[in-house]
Amino acid sequence: MTNLEEPRGRAVLARLRGVRKTYGDTTVLDLPELDIYAGQVLGVVGENGAGKSTLMGTLSGSVHRDAAGEIQIGGHALASGAPQESQRLGVALVSQEFPLVSQLSVAENLLLGRKPRTSKRRVLTDRRAMTAESEELLTDIGLPAGTVNVRQKVKTVPVPTRQLIEIAKAWGRRPRLLILDEPTSSLGPVEADLVLDLARRHAADGGAVLFIGHRLDEVRDVSDRIIVLRNGRLVADFTREEATEARLINAMVGIEVLSAEPAPYRGGGEVLSVSGLTADGLGPVDLRVHAGEIVGVAGLMGSGRSRLVHTIAGAQPSTGGRMAMNGKGYHPHSPEDGTKNGITLIPEDRKLQSLITFRPISENVTMGLLRQLSGHGLIGPGNVRENGQRITAPVHVVMRSVDQPIGALSGGNQQRAIFGRAFAAGPKLLLLDEPTRGVDVGAKAEIYELIEQAAGTGMAVLCVSSELEELLRLCHRIVVLRGGQISAEFDRADATKEKVMTAAASGVTGGPAGAIAASGTASDDGGNR
Repeated sequence: MTNLEEPRGRAVLARLRGVRKTYGDTTVLDLPELDIYAGQVLGVVGENGAGKSTLMGTLSGSVHRDAAGEIQIGGHALASGAPQESQRLGVALVSQEFPLVSQLSVAENLLLGRKPRTSKRRVLTDRRAMTAESEELLTDIGLPAGTVNVRQKVKTVPVPTRQLIEIAKAWGRRPRLLILDEPTSSLGPVEADLVLDLARRHAADGGAVLFIGHRLDEVRDVSDRIIVLRNGRLVADFTREEATEARLINAMVGIEVLSAEPAPYRGGGEVLSVSGLTADGLGPVDLRVHAGEIVGVAGLMGSGRSRLVHTIAGAQPSTGGRMAMNGKGYHPHSPEDGTKNGITLIPEDRKLQSLITFRPISENVTMGLLRQLSGHGLIGPGNVRENGQRITAPVHVVMRSVDQPIGALSGGNQQRAIFGRAFAAGPKLLLLDEPTRGVDVGAKAEIYELIEQAAGTGMAVLCVSSELEELLRLCHRIVVLRGGQISAEFDRADATKEKVMTAAASGVTGGPAGAIAASGTASDDGGNR
């Protein structure tokens, strides 16, 4: 084994020299030199399309890099496009796409491709050992025992829990190099801290971590060193002390991105009224949202945030209480009822819940709008294409053509297209569930602008986000959910990160906006966001 050492004596765990990846005439990754050290968390930031995914793919073996260049893991050469060899050398990738098998149980996914270490059976599966090891893996990453039923199928598990399962699956491989791709994108603050602690623990034990993220505060907090990719090239390499947010953003986009002040709320009539609303794992909830107002929904994982917007949209049945839209009683039995009453929901997982990724952009942005777009019940390809262009233009989707598959777009452009479709429906109430999940800092600023423009036209907005900075930046008012009920409510002027987190964790009320007293204890079973 080659003896690879950093000048200060820290071992080089992964060494990249002359690593390139091209598609035709387009170079998507060009790294003359990069070393990843044992005992270090290396943060990687960059806009969508900067080359982060390609870098991960070359290390995990899922991407065939160009013939020239070399990657060594622990002194051993890694062949191009060899995922099994990469795993054998100790590389584990946690992808933000959650490549879990939905029809298998949590336990079967956690141990996919290997047997339980304590099992002595050579042929038949040792279910008892599989269950025990799976539960141990989940507690080892910081989840309280019993949080997740490892016997349930993954398809029944909510997105945040799937993300933690994927992390535990990689952790169970006992990797030397742990690659975390947007590992906290769908997690609340408490669960995100579990992941950050795991990264620190792995580095402290002598492993290396490649931490890819769009939440710059998290990347700066967890990383010992941060590199910035732009257009496939490494443009900056900072120590933690050097990596201010302003310097990172400047390196990522090549220009200074100023933090804009949120648009003021100018008042408007009541659009949504919710009184004593209950549903499975939710309520009772009382809530009002007005025209031109952006109301944020904060809370820990399991607090009922997603269930609230899904119940309002008609995607989940209510079990009690009353709702009204524009003063008229509203009793949805399906999402179609929500749409007919002027409600549009942009859900959390765009690839599973919003898009048909292999179909053209034009079909995706007109999906659900065909009835209003067709004059006599028929709509031709030309009409779909024309309306696709009309819908995507105002939200500035960067694309070659509306005929290309929407899955080929970056995450930010996919989300802009979804916003375009939502706006084309002309809703009175826009429901957002993690609207900037998995998009870069530049796209995030543009999505904030779209949301504020929508409110500026008189649209009412109810926004769920696990990023407190996002809610504080966007919202005129923030309600905090705990155990399926509102524990506190804050006006913009009184909301702080500390107050919101305290209300989410302990139910302490706050703010002069008429906070509702906390009741009950959070039942965070991983199945109620």
